[in-house]
Amino acid sequence: AAGGTSVVLAAMMAHAGHANVQEQGCWALAHFACGNHDIKTAIVVAGGIPVVLAAMKAHTGHAGVQGQGCGVLAILALDDDN
Repeated sequence: AAGGTSVVLAAMMAHAGHANVQEQGCWALAHFACGNHDIKTAIVVAGGIPVVLAAMKAHTGHAGVQGQGCGVLAILALDDDN
């Protein structure tokens, strides 16, 4: 899944204007990271937090992006190293 995180982040950056891509990207990152310290670290090192925040800022009216964005941020926050 570590390699998958870079693909998801690249897709989110390339399609920043598409709310559904952002929602599903956040969902994928959350599921990759859940319970896996190495994946959490890989997401953070790859710049995942700013990508998720940008998605949430760009799609403030989209409940799915907001919910999934909060979910992945919460999972990342559960790691003391992040």
